[in-house]
Amino acid sequence: MKIVDPGADVVRAATAGQLDAIDTLLRAVQPGVYNLALRVLGHRDDAADATQEILLKLVTHLGSFRGEAAFTTWVWRVAHNHLLTAATRAAEHPQLSLEALGEKLGEGLAYAAAYADAAPVLTPEDKAAAREVALGCTQGMLMSLDRRDRLILVLDTVFDLRSDDAAGIAGLTPAAYRQRLSRARARLEGFTQGRCGLVDAQAACRCEGQLPALRERDRRAPQPVTMALVRTRAERAELEAQFDAFTRVHDAASLMRAHPAWRAPEAQHAAIRAVLSREGFLPAG
Repeated sequence: MKIVDPGADVVRAATAGQLDAIDTLLRAVQPGVYNLALRVLGHRDDAADATQEILLKLVTHLGSFRGEAAFTTWVWRVAHNHLLTAATRAAEHPQLSLEALGEKLGEGLAYAAAYADAAPVLTPEDKAAAREVALGCTQGMLMSLDRRDRLILVLDTVFDLRSDDAAGIAGLTPAAYRQRLSRARARLEGFTQGRCGLVDAQAACRCEGQLPALRERDRRAPQPVTMALVRTRAERAELEAQFDAFTRVHDAASLMRAHPAWRAPEAQHAAIRAVLSREGFLPAG
């Protein structure tokens, strides 16, 4: 889900402080900003916090937008710069390395081989749970990258921005951007080839094969450890469609894109308006 341009007239009116225009601008850019934040930070609550902070920055710094580039490019740049250092509720561990993720997946397969049926009949609930395992695993792959490389990969692979535009957003020369992107892609492609059954038909790891170990871990844990990114029926339906499309392509890049368009919290817009009103950027009420 890319960031939507609200239109030059809306931007001018919002810069002049017109309440309706500010509302329109926020509603236009919020979904894209939230989806970017979620893919970079990995947790919905952290993404919601970062999105609110980014949107507040956009509104309170509208006067610094000079129109020298597209408005959406400016929004991407503000969001990128904020997400480079955005705080998270728990300490972030990009040290959740690909090696550690590979070991965890191997342990899951070993558990299934020892304790699960050799050829279980998958229920619709199993298939839905397997898609959520894929979400958690691909997000884990992203989180193994340092945050700058993660942002570059997300801008390119998930949001499909033009290379020159993404380089400017990241504050890099086109050559430096392509070098970092190539390195990040190579790491993920090297991890999935030969290991991930979604990308390589000969690989042993299948999402449904991880379910027995995950369910046993949840059964033993005081608090369930399931990632639970999917929260709405619409997201679940879109996730199913995204993975159906992915199965016709089978590569690491399309696997990274096979996530639904995440729905930002409904209350977020009202919370942003309340802060802007309290700080004197909007009329109260």
